[in-house]
Amino acid sequence: MIVKKRLVLNFTGYEGLHPGAVRGRHMQALADFDRLWHARTQATPMETEDAGCGSMRLATQGTDWQTEVEFCQFGTADIFDDYAKRSTLTRLLTGLRAFLDILLTGTLWRYAVTSWRFVIFFLWPFGLTLALVGLAALVAAIPVILGFGPLHLFWSLPLAFAVGAAFLRWPGKKFFLSYLLDDWSAAYDRIHGGNAKLNARRHEFAALLAQKLRETDADEVVIVGHSLGTVPAIEATAEVRRTNPELLEKQPVSLLAIGSCLLMIAFHPKARSLREDIRLVLQDTPVLWAEFQALTDIIHFYGSDPAQALVIKPANPPVISRIRFKNVHSESRYQRAKGNFFKMHLLFLKGAQKRNAYDIGMFLHGPFVLRDLVATYKGKAAPLDEEGRLNA
Repeated sequence: MIVKKRLVLNFTGYEGLHPGAVRGRHMQALADFDRLWHARTQATPMETEDAGCGSMRLATQGTDWQTEVEFCQFGTADIFDDYAKRSTLTRLLTGLRAFLDILLTGTLWRYAVTSWRFVIFFLWPFGLTLALVGLAALVAAIPVILGFGPLHLFWSLPLAFAVGAAFLRWPGKKFFLSYLLDDWSAAYDRIHGGNAKLNARRHEFAALLAQKLRETDADEVVIVGHSLGTVPAIEATAEVRRTNPELLEKQPVSLLAIGSCLLMIAFHPKARSLREDIRLVLQDTPVLWAEFQALTDIIHFYGSDPAQALVIKPANPPVISRIRFKNVHSESRYQRAKGNFFKMHLLFLKGAQKRNAYDIGMFLHGPFVLRDLVATYKGKAAPLDEEGRLNA
């Protein structure tokens, strides 16, 4: 099936990129796509919509094909900005609360059993926090260590607090400490319903998704969930299934889960509603679930199958593909990402520089339906020739 018109619904994870910034990043990926496949893409500005969303239209002209795309950004950067504005102490305490919650509920054990690499990501900010707290405690204890009297605590305690605060900013900032603590704080709020704006945004997303599906005349719909963006993508799709099931049957609908952190929330005992949403999508909708995982990215559940992990018997099993970023990107880009787990995680969103099975530009702007690319041509590059022409 050749796609001439596509609707893309893009759900981003925990990041502070507003719709305009998402457009800039996506256009960089499309520059790679155009170079690789001898195509040319033009795009309108990103128009701001309700609930922190935005949309733009793109047209990609290939050698002997053309595809139009309506690209809709679903994000919560405006809400996540609020987490970053909190005091350092608040960010620290709510992050530690989230850590204890994951630990004491047995959720960490479920992480470890499913994908041990993710445990490294989970432990990183909390291990660093404990190290900084230990350092501050050592400073506070200097008078005791030196045998001074207790009155010296009047200068050592403020000094310890100042040292701790300084290290939270650097090297804490260099290693994304506050950002990661906020990430887990937001995850805690998702699980426990502790943020009214996040709770409302779920329903706003579902309403907007239904509106987009109702109005489109696209040949195919691709719902993209990157990182924690897979959570609201699933929630919105499930709510559409409950309220407007016919909208998921008008044309082929696919969920493209890339670097998914879905299980980060779904494994928690209190995440019952999310697990029910996942079950509904897997068992009661015609939606194709296509998931890509990368070995060198620790910020997702590499090696997992969400259906198996949650003991769900799907009507249509997820099509899971495991890739190597070094086969997707240039050596220089790949080397720049090594040693920085955030850059590695974001490689899912960068345009492919080599012809291979994972190509975000081809998935969203190429002439082929996603189902064909992940099933018929699974493990292979898209069937265009060296000049970017359709292969008959």
